Amino acid sequence: MNFSKIKNIAIQVVFDILVFFSAFTLSFYLRGQITLAGLETLPQEYLTYVVEYTLIIIAVKVIIFAIFGMYRKIWKYASFREFITIIECLALSAAIMIFVFYILEAPYFPKSILIIDFLLTLAMVATSRYSARLFNELKFGSIYTRERRALIIGAGDAGEMIAREMIRQKNTQYKPVGFLDDDKQKLGQQIHGIKVVGKVSEIKKFIKKLAVDEVIIAMPSASGEVRKDIAFKAREEGVVCKTLPSLYEIIDGRAHLYQVRDIQIEDILGRKPVKIEYSKIISEFEGKNILITGAGGSIGSEICRQIIRFKPAKLIMVDNSENNIFMIEQELTLAHNFISSIPVVADIRDRTSIKGVFKKYKPDYVFHAAAYKHVPLMQLNPEAALQNNFVGTKALAKLCADSGVKKFVMLSTDKAVKPNSVMGLSKALAEKYLQSLSKEKNTSYVIVRFGNVLGSKGSVVPIFKEQIEKGGPVVVTHPQMKRFFMTISEASQLVIQACVMGKGGEIFVLDMGEPINILELARNMIRLYGLVPDKDITISYSGVRRGEKLNEELVCEEEQLVPTDFSSIFKAHRNGKLNKEEVLNLLFNIEKEITLYDYKHLFKDLKKVIPNFDEKKIWSKH
Repeated sequence: MNFSKIKNIAIQVVFDILVFFSAFTLSFYLRGQITLAGLETLPQEYLTYVVEYTLIIIAVKVIIFAIFGMYRKIWKYASFREFITIIECLALSAAIMIFVFYILEAPYFPKSILIIDFLLTLAMVATSRYSARLFNELKFGSIYTRERRALIIGAGDAGEMIAREMIRQKNTQYKPVGFLDDDKQKLGQQIHGIKVVGKVSEIKKFIKKLAVDEVIIAMPSASGEVRKDIAFKAREEGVVCKTLPSLYEIIDGRAHLYQVRDIQIEDILGRKPVKIEYSKIISEFEGKNILITGAGGSIGSEICRQIIRFKPAKLIMVDNSENNIFMIEQELTLAHNFISSIPVVADIRDRTSIKGVFKKYKPDYVFHAAAYKHVPLMQLNPEAALQNNFVGTKALAKLCADSGVKKFVMLSTDKAVKPNSVMGLSKALAEKYLQSLSKEKNTSYVIVRFGNVLGSKGSVVPIFKEQIEKGGPVVVTHPQMKRFFMTISEASQLVIQACVMGKGGEIFVLDMGEPINILELARNMIRLYGLVPDKDITISYSGVRRGEKLNEELVCEEEQLVPTDFSSIFKAHRNGKLNKEEVLNLLFNIEKEITLYDYKHLFKDLKKVIPNFDEKKIWSKH
């Protein structure tokens, strides 16, 4: 504790001693035991007792105040909770003094003195403490002189909190002018003097009526559809719309409940937060060594952030990008205070380097997120896609079995289902190989298949955002194109949950919800910027690129989705048995043919593994 804090506490203690003395002495005066002449009016035989009583009362109250943390609070932020604490301190002090003075039968002490003393002390202490808050508010001016009139959507705990912070923090420009809430019992009620004026559906009416400058959504659990409706109605009235963080951000520790931010596309496409089985996961991962490939990528880095919540012994982060691995290592160390992360710059195709990593750090679990994912780019570089996504995965999986890894989890994609691109083909081959292994030397192989993630590097959302900020046009491939989307945080949590659920050989499919039309996504993003699609920002069409489909699928014909015990995760059950030996032999030949660039035999073998493979449609680079 520094000198400044000690000094402040000492001042508060001295001030409280004066308050306690004054209140107790004044209690005797109000009780009629002494007159204005002072203690001299008391009989001499009682004077000694009064002095002793005063010293005991002061000592008891100071000790109780210290125990209850009254000298550690910042009183300029005092709320009703602090007032209750003052009452609790004084009530306990009074109880102790009743025992001392009456149970022990101390002479000359009218019982009403303690009641009067309690009330006087409460008034004096509350006045002194809350004056700090009053001066803080006066310092920044009156709430009625602020510039931005805010309408708060949601009169629950979050709405109450944000209104309280607006009123208290006078250095902000916000003035809360009303609440909107669909709870009929709250209509007409007041929170901190601010009225619940109407229902959420009446937002346009009250934006005009209350001359609102900004709308704030204070409903962390609100669905994406609700947020979208509020945001777009606010934008139509030319009003800025902001939001408190979603439950995902709060649970993940990426934001605090009171932090107001601009509404984002993730908010209006929001899904219900996933409640992972924390106790099962921590019992599985605590004290274990966990290796993540592609740890610097969008999904890989988020898995790193999620995994450290489960107290691993070591987190080995592998990536071939020096900058990406540096950034996530710095974040985990500095922002999350996790000092057991080990950054490794290596390529999964470099078998010697990766083997050295396994030998040195002995991972118990491996999350394989390293992959080339950009479909059009991989169409121009098919050999690289197969070498990295298939051959690299194959080598890594074999190394896991040889190194005693308990579980190997590969992140797959909906593009592996009836692949129409080299990228999808490479992932489909990797899936086939891991399914053929199922379990090898006590290593369980698990596949997690999902669609696109919002905001990942190079994905459609950041591309649209950049195009809008530059004034357009926003380029959409096709007006009927649809894709499955989920947030990075949700995908990462479900991957970890699937790891715990997996026994070996499963393909887990994450619940992606309904597919989203890309054109509608672009229009919604433009509206979020307060602009009008096709007027302020034009939308153009580039046409479907080679390897792309209009609609993605999560299972193929020989698979069907089967529910699991976890509602957000399904299992792709294969209809009919897989001839593992035959598939392994074919994949061995395919790997050799890729390495030798033997396209004649490669295409022939690919057709045996991937029934709909058409080299003219899938493999052609131009």
